[in-house]
Amino acid sequence: MIELKFVTLKNTGRHHKLLESIMLPYCRELDSNVGRETPEATLKKFIASIVSMSEEKDRFVELCYLGEHLIGFTYNKIDREEHRGYVRPGWGYVMEFYVKSEYRRKGYGRENYKHLENILKSNGVSKIWLTADPITGEPFWSAVGFTNSGEKSPENNLYIYEKHIITEI
Repeated sequence: MIELKFVTLKNTGRHHKLLESIMLPYCRELDSNVGRETPEATLKKFIASIVSMSEEKDRFVELCYLGEHLIGFTYNKIDREEHRGYVRPGWGYVMEFYVKSEYRRKGYGRENYKHLENILKSNGVSKIWLTADPITGEPFWSAVGFTNSGEKSPENNLYIYEKHIITEI
């Protein structure tokens, strides 16, 4: 059994710096996969918005550690009618998910995913959706049971992947 530790992000300066330290390489990897370069100021503003919303109801931001090493993070929410943008009310939405490249293909991503799925299940979610980067995202999400819906998100033009999860009776 892989022993990962998960820390719920709080809206503090320390947690902001931790999230920024892992999100900047994540965002640069995504940019590299599609041939763009987002200005650092834009990325830092995006990260600050995640930190500021991290303690809102139905939002879950978790830092993932292997021992003392920060190796990844997840940012999920439960879609509600009142949310802006493209939403699927009642569905869990994986907004961001990352495991550092040197920790991939060792089971840490699967364990990180199981943890986020359990959080969503414990909050009444039975269906999860996300959009997947075609280079690193699609293979991983398919491997953990998501299927391509054939629909593209109107927000980022990436394919939407879905998974129905078994909830306890």
